[in-house]
Amino acid sequence: MPDEITITKRRIEACAAQAHMNARNHGGDAATAAADIMCAFVLLSVKSGADPEKAKAAMWDHAKVVVANFWPAETLN
Repeated sequence: MPDEITITKRRIEACAAQAHMNARNHGGDAATAAADIMCAFVLLSVKSGADPEKAKAAMWDHAKVVVANFWPAETLN
């Protein structure tokens, strides 16, 4: 059975892959995919009743650390 880190990595990678595929299918690129994910983050924050600026502040440093730990030298194409 996969551990929690493996499950988390798979969830994150699935979100990124889906956003990238969707962007490509509509004439976009990796920047489009990243923008879509950021918009989804804000949408989830707002729909949950959170202040998106506070949510971003709480997650920004955490997200950078997670990515550096999970994918220290990898790039996405």
